[in-house]
Amino acid sequence: MSVNYHAFQNRGYLFSSHEALAEQWHNAFAGYDPARISGILHLETDPEYLYLSYYQKIYRLQLGDGHLERKTKSGWTDKLYFNETMSIYHLLQYTKDQPRTSEIWVPNTALEGAGAHNRNLPDPLLTPFAARFSGKTDILEKACLQLGGTRLGKGDLSFSFISFPQIPLQLIFWDTDEDFPAQVQVLFDKYVTDYLHFETTGCVISDLLEMIEEQAKCL
Repeated sequence: MSVNYHAFQNRGYLFSSHEALAEQWHNAFAGYDPARISGILHLETDPEYLYLSYYQKIYRLQLGDGHLERKTKSGWTDKLYFNETMSIYHLLQYTKDQPRTSEIWVPNTALEGAGAHNRNLPDPLLTPFAARFSGKTDILEKACLQLGGTRLGKGDLSFSFISFPQIPLQLIFWDTDEDFPAQVQVLFDKYVTDYLHFETTGCVISDLLEMIEEQAKCL
């Protein structure tokens, strides 16, 4: 099974549709004390909320009941999707007291704990994404630029993105040629598990790829 399987399986599902799991996480963060995590991640707090950003969107955790909300043009909504919600809860839960960075970039299949997953199976997130942009590097490039990606010098096309401020990631794309189909890699700092569970990186990848796909539809 791919390390990204669960993120793929839960794509498009509202977090609230997993009723038992939602209640579990709400209860886990009800009455949450933000002092430790706000100091490590430099997050803003007030008596009622802890604020953080994810892919340049603003979220807040209600300290009293553990619910998450995202800021919209018309206010705040609690209608969040599974992958974005789990990414945020896991950041708050798994961040270590002294998280490290290495500047060594690896796929999430190479992260500590991911070794038991079968790396030879087609990836449910990356394989269809690569096929979707086969022969369309111009569209992929425009979509990445419009989403604030920073160009890198890898592959046929590559960009860095910021998920959480502490967690950058790199997308590298190789277009199809006479020998190989199009391929894509998404890389993290090898110490990203100082912030997230290794399977949560699949949620972060899924959210990035969905954003790019949606942006590309507008081009």
